Amino acid sequence: MADATEKDPASEKTLRLVQYNVENLFLFLDLYKGQDLRKVTEQEWQKLSSSNTQNKPLHKVWALAKVIEDIQPDILMLNEVGGIESLENFNKHFLGSRYKVLLKEGNSHRGIDVGYMVRANLIDKSILITHRDRPIHFLYPHESQTPSGGKSHYFSRDAAELRLFRPGENSPRLVILLTHLKSKLDPDGVDPEGKLRRAAELRTLIELYKELRHEIGPDVPVVIGGDFNGIASKTSTEPEFLSLHSDTDLIEVLELANTAPEERFTQVQVNPAGRQMFLQIDYIFLSKTLQSCLVENGTYVYYYKNELGHRQQWPKNLEERSKLPSDHYPVVTTIKL
Repeated sequence: MADATEKDPASEKTLRLVQYNVENLFLFLDLYKGQDLRKVTEQEWQKLSSSNTQNKPLHKVWALAKVIEDIQPDILMLNEVGGIESLENFNKHFLGSRYKVLLKEGNSHRGIDVGYMVRANLIDKSILITHRDRPIHFLYPHESQTPSGGKSHYFSRDAAELRLFRPGENSPRLVILLTHLKSKLDPDGVDPEGKLRRAAELRTLIELYKELRHEIGPDVPVVIGGDFNGIASKTSTEPEFLSLHSDTDLIEVLELANTAPEERFTQVQVNPAGRQMFLQIDYIFLSKTLQSCLVENGTYVYYYKNELGHRQQWPKNLEERSKLPSDHYPVVTTIKL
């Protein structure tokens, strides 16, 4: 695995992108009066917000910032962000306002959105387009059997489309689609592991990609990233993701980089009995024009480090996992411009 602090191996200018589920990044600071956030206690930290939603624990927020400092990304594609206010507070108070923040509220009932942070000096112009109101042409089986039919559902969160432009140009230099597909939770017992809903969201994501490709042409590079909440890689693909490989030219970055299977997982799940499951559920896919631009040793999953800077041991129980900055590990990719 490449060291994120090293210089890029390519002589050309490169762009580093990160896909990262930051796990409930709620940062509401409406009662903040300039306190030193490196010195306040957890109790004092929580009192800086009047929201009913608890802020993410302060030590975890600082740990997230340390991860980002270590990776030094140009573009962050983030899941589970508690709205634009939380992302702005994270950027301002923990990352020195080095990024431009872009986020539009999606459909999440939990208030966890997808959003971007783009290095402030990277772009001349950007456009963020939400697809939260796009129907996914899906009803649960019990809904489709009602006499009146029913309205289609939408993305569980969003498919947030970011277009980045060079100075003076009308055609984007890069387009990113960022999503967070339906989880495996099924509290109503109508869709085991959320597979039907997730498959419909994935089909709609592919429709968006094809429409985008038709609009901007074959040469503009496109990135699709997000928390897919399932195995979307080319190996052991779960059925709802098969069309990613059969119906598009998209290839996942860790496959392009020939990353060893044991270095690809982005989440460690631990059941109450202590059994660990190593899963890859977070992805970055590249369109055909970008695939030859990938820098292999700048593409990897970033694993958390201990105080000595060595890879931290995998969590053996839920308590150990709860101490991590997030319950996901970020995916990093580097591409030549």
